[in-house]
Amino acid sequence: MEPVERKSGRRILVVDDEERICEAVKRALERSGYQVDIMLSALDALESVRERAPDMVICDIKMPDMDGMSLLERIKEHEPNIPVLMITGHASIESAVEAVRKGAQEYVPKPFSPDQIRFLVERAFERERLIEQNRYLNSELGQAQIRNVVRGTSPVMQRVFDLVARVAGTDSSVLITGESGTGKEVVARLIHFGGARAGAPFVTVNCSAIPNELLESELFGHMRGSFTGALYTKRGSFEQADGGTFFLDEIGDMRLEMQAKILRVLEERRIRRIGAEDEIAVDVRVIAATNKNLREEIKAGRFREDLFYRLDIVQIEIAPLRERKEDIPILAGHFLGVFCGEMKKPPTHFSDDALSLLGRHDWPGNVRELRNAVERALIFAGPGEPIRTGHFPRRLREQTSARLQAPHKDLRSLREVETAHIRAVLEACEGNKARAAECLGISPSTIWRKLQEDA
Repeated sequence: MEPVERKSGRRILVVDDEERICEAVKRALERSGYQVDIMLSALDALESVRERAPDMVICDIKMPDMDGMSLLERIKEHEPNIPVLMITGHASIESAVEAVRKGAQEYVPKPFSPDQIRFLVERAFERERLIEQNRYLNSELGQAQIRNVVRGTSPVMQRVFDLVARVAGTDSSVLITGESGTGKEVVARLIHFGGARAGAPFVTVNCSAIPNELLESELFGHMRGSFTGALYTKRGSFEQADGGTFFLDEIGDMRLEMQAKILRVLEERRIRRIGAEDEIAVDVRVIAATNKNLREEIKAGRFREDLFYRLDIVQIEIAPLRERKEDIPILAGHFLGVFCGEMKKPPTHFSDDALSLLGRHDWPGNVRELRNAVERALIFAGPGEPIRTGHFPRRLREQTSARLQAPHKDLRSLREVETAHIRAVLEACEGNKARAAECLGISPSTIWRKLQEDA
């Protein structure tokens, strides 16, 4: 009896106020090797689910003490991953849509045959298996991304990764700040894949890249015909991120009226598609990022203070690359290895002059600029040839050279510095050479001699 061995651990709860229906479903499923429990009351069934969650629930829609739709909602609140099949003798398109919207996997009109119910149960379990497999694969992908992130050795970035480790296991909102190109989305992904939502979606919306008139539809979705060009119903990014993480990049560029709607979602956890009457509950963790100083934006009236404090539960600031130059060789080496693999070139390395060049540059485009420079250098280097200064863009070499030469006209000789300091001390001592000599730790005659030498 192969089916019995394969399904012996599966427990299904059948809920219907008609005992004959429950018994018919029980007989049909037990023949396939499932363990089946029967409940004639939705309230009793809810208590049973809370005490010991089954692998699946099959429930009728019309019941006296609590209807099936209400039971479905309560089950999904308590155990969102339990597949639920709804059965009814009063089938309608409206009730089917409502059941699926509230989380039911199947909608089964009466009468149904034993083969039909067995087929639908098999299909529901197979769907759950695929979902679980997808969660696992997503989680494995996320863990691989975490392992491949180059953390560097700078103290400022070590503090960033310490913060990431602390907040990843929570559901709190996070605000990531830093200049463009510093890796804000990388940090957001680390938080997502390091937490309990790792197997769920990570959805990104760049607020500065989407025209204002399209942003609301992108975030919340729309109903067919709700505006000119709305040819079909569209799920918004909040819905797509349900159960996972929603990353709002460059939120400082968002209009005030849209900020108000984001604040409402954060507070009520519900969204409404454009043109829809009903709201949809969403379970998302929100991570926001910006390259702007939001406190200054608040003073200028361009950002809502209440939204700032709602997002700023934990703030992670990413330092620009020029302030953590000890990370440059590590990052450059990582990018070089990645691009060697992508371009199918043999492994290579940077010459000492090339590394020195990278260390002198201020990298206004931050990590993104460094990545692009390494990619460009590898393109112009021969197979296996070390990366040299000539392989980098001319503007990078010229800017670095100009910075080296510019300070020279302002530098003074050691004698000039020494004389200026002696004169400053003398002035502070009101010309008293004895007091000045005591402050400087030299004799009055030495002061006189040095001033004479400089005369």
